[in-house]
Amino acid sequence: MAKVHNISIVGNEFNVDGQPLHIMSGSLHYFRVPAAYWTDRLRKLKAAGLNTVSTYVEWSFHEPEERRYSFSGDHDIAQFVQAAAAEGLYVLLRPGPYICAERDLGGLPYWLLGKYPNIKLRTTDKDFIEETKTWMAKVFEQLSPFLFGNGGPIILVQVENEYGSYGSDMPYKEQIRDVIREHVGTNALLYTADGTYSSLIRDGAVPGTLTTINFGPEANIDKVFNSLRKYMPEGPLMNSEYYPGWLTHWTENFQGKETALIVNKLNEMMIKKINFNFYMFFGGTNFEFTAGANYDESWHRYQPDITSYDYDAPLSEAGDPTFKYYAIREVLQQNDSNLKTVPIPAESHKGNYGKVSLSRKISLLSPEGRSRLGKKYSDVTGSKLPTFESLRQRAGLMLYETTVNDTNGILEIKLPRDRVYVFVDKVFSGLINRMTNTHNLSLETTPGSVLSLLVENQGRINYGLRLHDYKGILGSVKFNNKKLDGKWTVTGYPLEQMNAASHTVSQTRDYGPVLYEGKLTLPEGQHPLDTFLDTGGWGKGYIWVNGHNLGRYWPSAGPQITLYVPGVWLYEAPAQNEVLLLELEKPSADLTIDFIDTPKLNGGNFAS
Repeated sequence: MAKVHNISIVGNEFNVDGQPLHIMSGSLHYFRVPAAYWTDRLRKLKAAGLNTVSTYVEWSFHEPEERRYSFSGDHDIAQFVQAAAAEGLYVLLRPGPYICAERDLGGLPYWLLGKYPNIKLRTTDKDFIEETKTWMAKVFEQLSPFLFGNGGPIILVQVENEYGSYGSDMPYKEQIRDVIREHVGTNALLYTADGTYSSLIRDGAVPGTLTTINFGPEANIDKVFNSLRKYMPEGPLMNSEYYPGWLTHWTENFQGKETALIVNKLNEMMIKKINFNFYMFFGGTNFEFTAGANYDESWHRYQPDITSYDYDAPLSEAGDPTFKYYAIREVLQQNDSNLKTVPIPAESHKGNYGKVSLSRKISLLSPEGRSRLGKKYSDVTGSKLPTFESLRQRAGLMLYETTVNDTNGILEIKLPRDRVYVFVDKVFSGLINRMTNTHNLSLETTPGSVLSLLVENQGRINYGLRLHDYKGILGSVKFNNKKLDGKWTVTGYPLEQMNAASHTVSQTRDYGPVLYEGKLTLPEGQHPLDTFLDTGGWGKGYIWVNGHNLGRYWPSAGPQITLYVPGVWLYEAPAQNEVLLLELEKPSADLTIDFIDTPKLNGGNFAS
């Protein structure tokens, strides 16, 4: 089939159908916002003066379980690309297979670790390459019609993602390039994106692709591109991730960057004709269990990401233009006089719906909780416990139980993944905690005591060499320095499908996490608005609204206090909106939760 359009590189410029193109892009991930809002976010991105949108393609979002694909509704990536084209935007596609993105396992599906226990991700491991080939075929089955040469908006396709920060395996890079090129052909340009150090550029670059770099407003533009020119003497200069903000972990202060720094460096890039992509222009939300984690090698500390991906981006988590947005628009307007005729976006109205009273529904570890919310796995004997992955459980909680024969002692778990709630005879005894490297706990026991270990998966590592982040209890469990190698019962709580209809009020005495339920009715005659659920006063857990998992809350750790609730997930009056809250630690004193009209992303006591 003859190419409809052509993108090429001529000297140091991108060239589209014979005309030079200066890429001015912003990242917006379709998987972090409901599909109903895609056009709104894309239109605001275009109204800022940008001509391109960049998005990752998240493998785990579309294939959460092996060969169970989802490409409809909020997962309809083809529709997202078409929506971008309808707004007059080009598309930079970043299909990975690894994407990082502060997502669980860097966007790779967890089941790879279960299907292939010894798999080596991001290498020439034959299982990884074969699964990648199968996945890429599915991706481009959806997206090939939208490559630029086929008449679509996709002009650039990235090969892998910041691989120079992970390895230097040329055969692997070339294999991934070839897998993607098989589908892309000459219908779009291939590129890589890496950090600015010479070693990162060298290790990430792939022959036959454009090499680009990532940097924030603190960088010296001439210096970083001089480093790039040593490896790529000719070709367009591009900052593929220009950081207007930054990611935030639990227990930190909310991370951000000053607007003045952002616009000054943007102005310099405009003057020097540097192609750029804001990462992020709109951040959105890590709904349900999709937030990932980092690992600080200096402090030997596991660092799970917060649910919000606001990122201090020009468009807020709720899609509202910020001061930073307007300042960026001012700079870009100097380059595009037509921008003055484009209406300036304004904030959307938010719902201040007030407090909702919650009532206790069921104790997770009670017989009712186990049968209604749990999944009984086969018992095991010995010191090796099954992981989430080996049991094909993506997220949630795992309960391991055995009996001990000593009177009192020290419990030791060297490899908790991640947060272990310890109970002895149904009484909470304390925490084993990966975040704080707490591996020992003094217990009061008697011979025959039941030891219950409830493990929370707080998010798989998404960056660095500890990527193979299996969940559960990886090593042995010791009590008084002896391995507990008898019979263990194992119960999983995937927490995938949650609705109150199936849960009657439990009569059993509470111990451990408790599920609470409440109802919200919106004001009569009012269209549902976006709102924020204030979790202040509660401990740690998860919240569902009308079956939608809003994500993890942990106000005592902070900094995030509110969870974003898209208005499109709410029902108009007189219908009731169902709120389910699974509290893992300590409920609020008055058992209420507040729907407010302003986010709180920088609070909390920072206790892990």
